[in-house]
Amino acid sequence: MDRIVFPNDHPDDYSEWYWKNGLHDACISAVETVELPFDYERFSSNGYKFDRNILKLKIDAENAVYDREIKEIRLFNYKVLTPDITLEGRKKIWWLSDRLVDDGKNYVLKIDLQDFDSTPKEFTVCIKFDRAEVDR
Repeated sequence: MDRIVFPNDHPDDYSEWYWKNGLHDACISAVETVELPFDYERFSSNGYKFDRNILKLKIDAENAVYDREIKEIRLFNYKVLTPDITLEGRKKIWWLSDRLVDDGKNYVLKIDLQDFDSTPKEFTVCIKFDRAEVDR
């Protein structure tokens, strides 16, 4: 079962957007990346963050073992930490498991995935991001 880990908190403290029951056997049916224009009005030197980009994962959770309500996951200000692996241009990607770590500043999501049309068939992608939104 998927589990969220907070280094400074009790492991049962989940973010309200996280799919804490797990997405095993859900399918990522589409991946979209959006680059947003620089927002000069919202930027300031005191460290206020503005949205720079979004990674959208369309989820078909009909066959998921646990959480079947997830429709889309949006990761804001993301950076893929596994640059040799791309999610774009794939037909179907099966979700095996994930680990979410909150370091107090950012989240890091490590997703174990399976794509029968690629080599290797099973792989892990790591994504660092500031915040997330989930459509259920």
